[in-house]
Amino acid sequence: MVPIHSGRVAAGRWAATLAAAALLLWTSCAKVEAPEESQSADETAAAAPIPSSAWIGPTQAEVPEVLHETPFPRNSSLHQVLIGLGAAPARIHQLVSQVKPVYDLARVRAGHRLAVGIDPQGGFTKLEYDISDEEFLLVETLDDGFRAERRQRPFQQREQLVQGRIDTSLWQSLIDGGEGPQMAATLASVFQWDVDFSSLQKGDSYSAIVEKRFREGSFVKYGRILAARITSGSKDFHAFLFRDSQGKEAYFDDQGKAVRKAFLKAPFSFNPRVTSGFSYRRFHPVHKKWRPHLGVDYGAPVGTPVLASAAGKVTYSGRKGGFGKYVKIRHPNGFATSYGHLSRIEVRSGQAVAQGQRIGRVGATGVATGPHLDYRVQNRAGRFLNPRKVIALPSDKPVEREHWSEFAAVRDAFLRRLNEIRPQGCELDSLAAAD
Repeated sequence: MVPIHSGRVAAGRWAATLAAAALLLWTSCAKVEAPEESQSADETAAAAPIPSSAWIGPTQAEVPEVLHETPFPRNSSLHQVLIGLGAAPARIHQLVSQVKPVYDLARVRAGHRLAVGIDPQGGFTKLEYDISDEEFLLVETLDDGFRAERRQRPFQQREQLVQGRIDTSLWQSLIDGGEGPQMAATLASVFQWDVDFSSLQKGDSYSAIVEKRFREGSFVKYGRILAARITSGSKDFHAFLFRDSQGKEAYFDDQGKAVRKAFLKAPFSFNPRVTSGFSYRRFHPVHKKWRPHLGVDYGAPVGTPVLASAAGKVTYSGRKGGFGKYVKIRHPNGFATSYGHLSRIEVRSGQAVAQGQRIGRVGATGVATGPHLDYRVQNRAGRFLNPRKVIALPSDKPVEREHWSEFAAVRDAFLRRLNEIRPQGCELDSLAAAD
């Protein structure tokens, strides 16, 4: 018979043997997973966690940075977007307040690129936001908060000749030629004082030398128009960008006269269709009577921006009988312009406005059969004039005598370029890199 205590000893030895075997097996497995070379003291220190004051959450070595990059969504705030990415509310507040002196993050706009590096515990690693095509905001974490700076994106700038003939409209011709809507808007803004774009006919033509900006071979945006010509019928309209010795830039025609005039050809950034002209005897579509129509009606969709055709002071802003929502502006030369049937008024009586400033939006208020703008012009004596025949005197000075020879050289060089026959969009010799 074996003593009871001897059985306990045997059981203990068996357990010890199993434990030793398990320890040996674990050790051998650990050796398989371990690297062949032992870590140095520096490597061990580098793997140690960064203090929480310098990093919110685990280190990059433990949890890799997750970079979220997307166009900023519509109808959202930065707070909503960052919360959706797992950021802590307190950290968002700290970010916005510390970055505000450099850029107000409350001004982020839909469609602009936003890239955010964030860890699972709500800590930021970096933030990038495209302020524009040429500038972006960079935010990085520091021990005591954030560091923010605005940086420029490098691009290449090329001068290109854009030209074509009009079939239906200037806008459509440019689009058919591979240009963007912004090119049409920019060209129209240069000639807005001289050319009635709604009256351009099939066969009219245009040529322009324009700056185009590229990044990594891809088109980014248009720059300045350096010179342009629009031929309407037998008449040429020219515009040359010239900088005088004081650094002031302005457009002048081929005779050195300022392109910018006292009144716009039409109170829009483009020329919409004329639905009713100036007349002393017109059959009114609502009242069904023959009566004077002392202005021009421009048909345009509801909400189309209406611009002040010249600088001045608002003398009336509000509802006015059959004109509905109505604005009247008195100009320094004694003339007055009025804008009727607006859907929205964006100026107040007594307010000073600049030429081209938005004063309201097209509508159909008052007595109207559809959305349009009733635009009227009065001279110093209060007599109504045909807005489409108002003589627009230059409001800017012509080229000064001491700068004439310099201007003539610039003009002649641009004219030679404009007269060259090239495929649309053909590059000229100039190629400049910008930082």
